[in-house]
Amino acid sequence: MKSSNREEIIEHNAKELFDIVLDIESYPYFIPWCSAMKVHSKSDSEIYADMIVWYKYFMPQKFGSHVEFDKKKLNIRTTYIEGPLKDLKTSWIFKSIKKNQTLITFNVEFEFKRFFHQKIAEAFFPLIENKMIESFKERADEILN
Repeated sequence: MKSSNREEIIEHNAKELFDIVLDIESYPYFIPWCSAMKVHSKSDSEIYADMIVWYKYFMPQKFGSHVEFDKKKLNIRTTYIEGPLKDLKTSWIFKSIKKNQTLITFNVEFEFKRFFHQKIAEAFFPLIENKMIESFKERADEILN
């Protein structure tokens, strides 16, 4: 299983950044490979949703997930339900450093069902991870500045 743990300091309020990441319905507007989100259910602490991912040369893929979140602790945890992967887990932790400065910790673990897909994903993972983090940072700047 491939894993990555990344920390970034972002010049925005922790709660507002948490809200941007939790606003999964808006992902198709700012995450390049996310073409659609379908929320099946949503409560005060969890969401069940499907993300439709469409890369240029591949057929669209559905990634079903269970998202658990804690608005007081400012953390989000995603567990994979169904799709082309064998497993996927992500977590976001938002820790306020100053009024408008936040330490974000992003952790991801994934494994594809097929060896070939896993090797391709591992090769391109740094680019994908950087693009995803940059997309969230740009979204935060766009909304919060």
